[in-house]
Amino acid sequence: MNVKNEKKVLVLSFLGVITLILVVVGATYAYFTAQGGGTGNINVNAQTATTDNLSFQVGEAISLTANQENFGQGADNKSGSTYARATLTANNATNNATRNYYVYLNITSNNFEYTTVDEQAELLLKVTNPTGAEVTTLGTLERKTSGGVTGFDITTQTGLITIADNYEITSTGTVTQDWNIEVIFANLDSDQNANTGKTFSANLIVREDSPIGITEVSTSNITSDSITLTVDAVSENTITNYYFAKNEEEYVSSASDTYTFSGLDAATEYTLKAYAVDSEGYQSAVYTTEARTATPTFADTCRETSSNTLACKVAITYTTDGVNGLYYHDGVGTYINADQEAGDNSYRYAGANPNNYVCFGSDEATCPADNLYRIIGVFGNQVKLIKSDYTGESVFGTASVVSGIPNPSYYKGNLSSIPNYYWSGSSSNQSNVWSSSTLNTNVLNGTYITTLGSEWSDLIDEHIWQVGGASSANVYSSPIQIVYNYEAGANRANVTYEAKIGLMYVSDYGYAASPENWSTNMGSLSNDTNRNNNWMQMGAIEWTISRCSNNSTNVFFVFDNGFVGNDYGNIYNAIRPSFYLESSVEISSGDGTQENPFRIVV
Repeated sequence: MNVKNEKKVLVLSFLGVITLILVVVGATYAYFTAQGGGTGNINVNAQTATTDNLSFQVGEAISLTANQENFGQGADNKSGSTYARATLTANNATNNATRNYYVYLNITSNNFEYTTVDEQAELLLKVTNPTGAEVTTLGTLERKTSGGVTGFDITTQTGLITIADNYEITSTGTVTQDWNIEVIFANLDSDQNANTGKTFSANLIVREDSPIGITEVSTSNITSDSITLTVDAVSENTITNYYFAKNEEEYVSSASDTYTFSGLDAATEYTLKAYAVDSEGYQSAVYTTEARTATPTFADTCRETSSNTLACKVAITYTTDGVNGLYYHDGVGTYINADQEAGDNSYRYAGANPNNYVCFGSDEATCPADNLYRIIGVFGNQVKLIKSDYTGESVFGTASVVSGIPNPSYYKGNLSSIPNYYWSGSSSNQSNVWSSSTLNTNVLNGTYITTLGSEWSDLIDEHIWQVGGASSANVYSSPIQIVYNYEAGANRANVTYEAKIGLMYVSDYGYAASPENWSTNMGSLSNDTNRNNNWMQMGAIEWTISRCSNNSTNVFFVFDNGFVGNDYGNIYNAIRPSFYLESSVEISSGDGTQENPFRIVV
């Protein structure tokens, strides 16, 4: 929309500026008389460089006064009227001339009031457009029926009313468009003496450009119960107020161009409306847009129910991506690009060292190091844990212990030596099928689960693990979202195994890194930045649960230098058991730090 500095304005002034013959309407008890006369007009021509000629003409101003001597109960309604005319003459060389214009009713004074308790309309505005049809929608004005007449209620209205907004006129010769305006004083057959001596004055303004308009309306911060609307408007004057409404509700006035609709229903479509008004009283057209509230997140549900589960405790600490080390993977891309998130509505911890510690398997006042776990994230309504340090002989009994530690400068654990295990369960078994691995059946879901004891193991969910894996190409040459999709997301092979205990996914490891690493190919994560900004990176070579789907022997693991590789399943690597807690698991205390981990109610 262009706002022109040079106004092509026709303002028919009244009361002394331009001689007008007034339409005088007097009022008595429920009776009004209207008087009118004269044919004085003002013309304004607007010409283009092609000499197409657009001219405007308006009728006389309306001036209405309610006088006691004119009272007469039972008389008919009386009215005053005027008109606006636009004439477009096309240049002979122009095949088709098209222009646009604006018409405003300028109510310069009005001190009428409602005289009935139910606020029946006393002044009604009727507008007929150039096609001869009555206008039934006019900005925010309300249509009412009073005294047998239906029109827009302007009983207490002042200022400018937009009659025609950017109305088009087209001509191949000469075309005339007329707008007919009528103000009607309704006979209510009730005591209207309160309006004795009250006056109403108005004139028409026609111009080829609009002094104010809305260029854009945008929505943001959409939640399950709120939507924020922002209006971009321009005016040749100063914009003084913005008006906002939803559906058919009343408008709310604000000096700000931004307004938040709150208390909305979740997953519901709303019609949002806005317009602006400037210091001269010009009102923009009403801008309408549709927006839908979000489906409630798990965190929203937790806040509403005040649940004390560990899953809720984690979820409600999420406010904005990165705060408290949490990232919400809704697939929208709040913190980064949407195509880097898992898009599974999970809440995942990421970065160097978030406060995501849990004491599991012990109720001692000081949690033993062997009972420290860390939260990978909240998936659905369940918390997924991984052992904080590599699992040693104290849990599994006999294992192959590697002397020394690979790249000890990167190792963050407490063990002086790291027990290693065959992924397949034995050196003679080269299969990468998780269901046939005795590490799975005999160790993790055998010795380990037994060591925890029934009181604690009952808190672990019998989970369906995705064990189809991904191809080496999809892992090495792809960012983490692609790996996730093939491993456990939309493109998964859907090979499953149901058990309580498993290992981390490759994608668990990838998303534990700070977000700037999420766009890096998983085969290129061998750098200090990733290692030092990934709380899951411990410094030793560690198995994942994911097989290499393009062969029958290899399994993915995390290298000691940070990137992901694969090798035969019948070689040694470190492990850290991982599992999902039952959704009902509650906490009694703790803040998630290593010194004060979350404590679970048993």
